[in-house]
Amino acid sequence: MSSSPRSPRTGGDKDNDEEMGEESDEGSSPRSGTNSPRSPRSPHSTSPRSPRAGGRSGIFNRFGAADLRKKGKRRKLVRFLRSFCHRKRSGCPKCRCCIRFFPCLYCCQPDMLLDKKSLIEQLKKASGGKEVNMAMVEDTLQHDKERRKLHKQRWRSRWRIFFCGFSTLALTALTVLVVIFAISPWTQLCDDCGWSGRAYFGAALTPGGRIILLGGRDASHNFGDVWSGSKDGTDWKRLLQFASFEPRHGHALLCDRNTGELFLLGGDAGSVGGSAFLPMRDAWLSTDGQTWVQQTSAAPWAARKFFGANVDSQGRLYIAGGLSGHGNGGLNDVWRSQDKGISWEPMSLAAPWSARHSIQLVRMLGGLNKDRFYILGGTDGFAQHDVWEGDGEGTGWELMRFTHHRESSYDSFEHRASWRPRAAAAAVADSNGLLKIFGGLLDEEGPEGYFSREAWQLPSPEGPPSEWWQKQSNDDRLNVRSKPLEWLKTSDPPWSARAGLQGFVDPEDNAAYIVGGEDRLGFKADLWKEAFSINFDNLYNMIELTFLRFTASQNATSTNTTADGP
Repeated sequence: MSSSPRSPRTGGDKDNDEEMGEESDEGSSPRSGTNSPRSPRSPHSTSPRSPRAGGRSGIFNRFGAADLRKKGKRRKLVRFLRSFCHRKRSGCPKCRCCIRFFPCLYCCQPDMLLDKKSLIEQLKKASGGKEVNMAMVEDTLQHDKERRKLHKQRWRSRWRIFFCGFSTLALTALTVLVVIFAISPWTQLCDDCGWSGRAYFGAALTPGGRIILLGGRDASHNFGDVWSGSKDGTDWKRLLQFASFEPRHGHALLCDRNTGELFLLGGDAGSVGGSAFLPMRDAWLSTDGQTWVQQTSAAPWAARKFFGANVDSQGRLYIAGGLSGHGNGGLNDVWRSQDKGISWEPMSLAAPWSARHSIQLVRMLGGLNKDRFYILGGTDGFAQHDVWEGDGEGTGWELMRFTHHRESSYDSFEHRASWRPRAAAAAVADSNGLLKIFGGLLDEEGPEGYFSREAWQLPSPEGPPSEWWQKQSNDDRLNVRSKPLEWLKTSDPPWSARAGLQGFVDPEDNAAYIVGGEDRLGFKADLWKEAFSINFDNLYNMIELTFLRFTASQNATSTNTTADGP
């Protein structure tokens, strides 16, 4: 082994130095003077490697705390960090995490070099005080600077690739999230339409495309005003601040689309702000929403509120059920007027459905069951989720049966709807034969209190159900030509969960509308249309709903854990 000084490195040595620089922990190191032993870079060297601040040692030299300067603690820390960042095993120029996960901060600032003076002093100490070859020192420092520069460029390039890829993935995920939650089958036409927020009011759509809104209540009083607005949610005007009838809530407002006449029926003039329950049994008529004429002050049916009402294609008025004040169960009678509310005749004094209130009476506008009536939900002391079908005269009521899908089993046919029991919901029917129900007051508390924001739809039947001419199976579920209809949940709309809202359908485009109502935060004065929209408000509303559901599930879990505890 020669002890003479080495000449400047050849190309082969330089390549070997670069390779060893990437594989070694400390990188390249300078050579000693004339009589110094072979450089630590040489594979035949027997001398110890020269200490440097580069490589893995660079990150440890940054710890300046006094306790880390002690050899024992420092050695333990080095050993611990090396278990996470051992570049010899992975073949990575820096550390294992850069390839397997992502570039680390250590990789962004590689190899801290010593200055010339410190390097000479350490080389003298390593060689036993012998003279150092300055040409070799300069050559080594220059080579290390170039290698460090190249190393930095390499890792900056890797960082750019990583950052671009991560940013692309994050942007794609955010875009998908926005598209999923911001797209809604509902469009908000106005958030604050100009009238005071209220619930249990009357609302109807006239043939001229105007929405008439009348009465209602909030937490402190009943309203007796009349408002008119365009069906696109604009141009709201107050027609009357104090109408000739008493302020009330829980009434019905109907519009005869053949004549455009408006009818106000029943309601409660009290029960708000500490006032007594004061149900009404009067009927009023208006042709423009401003002038109201009383048709009768004492109809033969019991005074009531929260009842179902509708008008058929011949202009005949119908009411069903309601709350009269005698107990909390409600009523189960059906009445009809053929002379614009002046006189009334009973169609059924004891219909087969249980006496109830807060129901919806809907007339089908088209399809196979056109002009038939439907009673949906309500409460007889307990919230219901049954649906009753009657003929076009308000008689012949039958309890409908629906299909309920079961996983890994036969579908079951039950005399109840798939939606949860509810009252004070909004229900509509369109000319395609679709029956829809929105929102309502539930009997069990959910993420948004006792209010619901669900939208359900019953498709139009393709034909009347019929049985086989002979029994084919012992299971009656297999002995029908066609299954009963099944309720489908169309969406969780972006509007807040609410009850006491009103709904109607525009016959021109079969679009459903909902107006106002009461939610967990108070009374609403908004208008929504069932139409496709992309809006960031939808994103906010759906994120809020997701948070509420998560919070409710966490509360339920903690409650169950507490109940199961000792």
